[in-house]
Amino acid sequence: MRSLARLAWLVLLFASVAASAQTVPQPQRPFGQLIELWGRQLDRIATRTEQADLLPIEIDGLREQATDVRAAALAAAALARNDLADTKKLLAPLELKPGADAPPETDAVKAERERLTEQATVAESRFKQCEVVIARADQLLERMTRLRGELVLQTLLRRDPSPLSPSVWNKIGPQLVASMKGLTTAMATWSRDGFLSLGSASPELVPLGLWAVITILLWWVGRWLRRRFGRGGTHIDAHSDQTIVTAIDGLGLVLVPILAVWLIGKLLLASHPPSPIDTLIPDAVLRLVLLLLVFGMTSAGLSPARPEWRVLPLTDDAAQYLSQALRRLFSVSLPLEFVYLALTRGEGRDAVAAVGAVVLTSVVAVLSLPGLSNRAWQAARPEGSELPPMIGGSWWTVARFALVIAVFSSIIFSLIGYATLGSHLHSAISTTCLLIGIALLLHRLVADLLEAAASPNSPSGKWVRRSLGLAPDTNLRGQYLVLLVFDAALILLLSIAIPATWNVDTDAIMDGFGQLLRGVKVGGVTISLGNVGMAIVAFFVCMLLARLVRSIVRDRVLPTVDAPMPLRQSIDAGLNYVGVMIAILVGIGALGVDFTNLAIVLGALSVGIGLGLQNIANNVISGVILLVERPIKAGDWVTVNGHEGFVRRINIRATEIETFQRTHVIVPNSLFLQNPVVNRTYSDTSSRIEIKLTVPIGTDVNAMEAILREAALAHARVLRVPPPIVRFVKVASSGLDFELFVFVARLEDRLIVTNDLNRAILQKLIENKIIDPSPIPEFKVRGLDKLNFSLHADPSPETKETGSERPGDAAPAP
Repeated sequence: MRSLARLAWLVLLFASVAASAQTVPQPQRPFGQLIELWGRQLDRIATRTEQADLLPIEIDGLREQATDVRAAALAAAALARNDLADTKKLLAPLELKPGADAPPETDAVKAERERLTEQATVAESRFKQCEVVIARADQLLERMTRLRGELVLQTLLRRDPSPLSPSVWNKIGPQLVASMKGLTTAMATWSRDGFLSLGSASPELVPLGLWAVITILLWWVGRWLRRRFGRGGTHIDAHSDQTIVTAIDGLGLVLVPILAVWLIGKLLLASHPPSPIDTLIPDAVLRLVLLLLVFGMTSAGLSPARPEWRVLPLTDDAAQYLSQALRRLFSVSLPLEFVYLALTRGEGRDAVAAVGAVVLTSVVAVLSLPGLSNRAWQAARPEGSELPPMIGGSWWTVARFALVIAVFSSIIFSLIGYATLGSHLHSAISTTCLLIGIALLLHRLVADLLEAAASPNSPSGKWVRRSLGLAPDTNLRGQYLVLLVFDAALILLLSIAIPATWNVDTDAIMDGFGQLLRGVKVGGVTISLGNVGMAIVAFFVCMLLARLVRSIVRDRVLPTVDAPMPLRQSIDAGLNYVGVMIAILVGIGALGVDFTNLAIVLGALSVGIGLGLQNIANNVISGVILLVERPIKAGDWVTVNGHEGFVRRINIRATEIETFQRTHVIVPNSLFLQNPVVNRTYSDTSSRIEIKLTVPIGTDVNAMEAILREAALAHARVLRVPPPIVRFVKVASSGLDFELFVFVARLEDRLIVTNDLNRAILQKLIENKIIDPSPIPEFKVRGLDKLNFSLHADPSPETKETGSERPGDAAPAP
């Protein structure tokens, strides 16, 4: 096997040397001859486009010629533009008129100015001539694009004889005989003379032999991958590597047959088959490749026989039913479509085309129904799951219903005489579905490959974490960005491939993408998709570098500097400001904006700030002032706008405050400059604690002051300087009022010290019998409401007369 690999490398080397030896540089023609040649080519293209018997394939060839002329004229215009710019730079110093006192110009200076002026005139003339050629080529390309669309539409909407007409059935017999006779004659001629043209000196055999060697190598690699990483391999994990293993197994199953079919097709084409065999061979190869892809995709994605390796979450019955339906559909429709193409090639085949289109569309419609039914898309959901019971949900159900309508409409089109439209409709639908299925499988495969590569247990994941200095269990997120780029490229390819299957002009789509890449010129700035992409990439690269510098300064440089934490956080925030500004400037520069015209942009930006961004700009500028002036710092105990807590971080737009309830309040920076702010730790982190208490009137004042002072000095967190202060405030009716003032070094210790001092003072008061901890007896008097009523009630006349009855007295016994 090693010798075979070496032989393959030698063949590749010889092929590259031979290819490089055959490239001989073309001699450079004079500019006048180039302009004349380009004009003749464009004249010939314009004359041909005005003729009536133009075919779409011929329009494609003419458009390629016009595109080549346009590319050559663009290159010549670029050279002329550069030559003109260089000449004007040399001519600029010579065009300055000397002053009155300066000596007169010499003849050499005048001759040089005349020479450069003539050279600039020639360069400008060449540039304008190239611009004329480019404009004419653009006009021809636009005309051919429009003409090709009209021809394709006319071909699809051409009405042939309806198969319901009796004349069609009268002509179908002779046309079938003629078609079969033409095919047998071509086959006989090809079998007699075709393979004799393939000799040892045939130039087509060398690349075919090279591809044969590559096919053998790929077969060996696929076999090794299937044994090692395929289903039943020795280096797999059925849960984490399901999609990867399934893709390797499915690709290894169909890759070699696809390459073999392609090689056989190239070998058959190298024998120069006669018409119509030369056009039928590529069609046969394409359909065989599609059939192999369908078998490989159903085997890999559906896996009817092995549910544990199934990629799509289908039930066993749905996977078996869908796999059989797809294989049956493509196994019958692709050969039938090839037979239809073979029998309808040539002139005078309208009856065969009409009847064959009805047969083809009917068979495809009948065979498509099982694959579009609900039975084929039943999802395997766990019990109690809220997910829809069908794959794709309601949108895929609606899409399947639309596909059924489109497939059956092709039968109607074929019956009323639009055979080309009916056959093209079912072919485009099947190809589009196949392309979307391949794209979804590729997305799933790449996503699983990236997840496996970013896993902490994979070698690639360990290498990335080790290289970036991350922890072994750190979650990586870079794979999502790579997957996003891959999905964008996949969508771009689908946006070209799917319109091509519907016979849409792909050159027009490519021209549109080219226009996006080239950009639109606004004033002196060219805004293009490429420039925007480069600006975005430059901005994010600068932001990543700024974050890297911030992390280095924050984690490695600042810890070695004797600076308080608030100052470190201010430096970190300042680096964030500088990094964002540099990234914005670099992005604007990559976009192509001239910084001399930046005043206009800033003027427009000031208008935008005045209209809608005033609040954001106010907060950002306030954040800069807070970082420079530093009225508050990280760790300060502040009270602003009703919110009290510790400042945790000062950001660009807002400041984060953590309250005593462990909740975070995001306060805009402008509030710190527009409202009064209480900063309890502005210049000093120490704080004073005030404790007020009242004792009975008979308490000894000196003993009480000694108790309070002793309790304060006994606490370890109470400062000795300044010393605790005890105040006898006043004599009140309820007792004697005292106040104790102590100081702590840290503001965070206020609650703890207050609690400890209250406990110590209470204990000493009880020990000295200043207060009695025993419960106070309570006396409850009932019926006070009745007594109150009796005292304040107005006696009635009857009561005055008797004078003996009162409210609440018991009635006399009878």
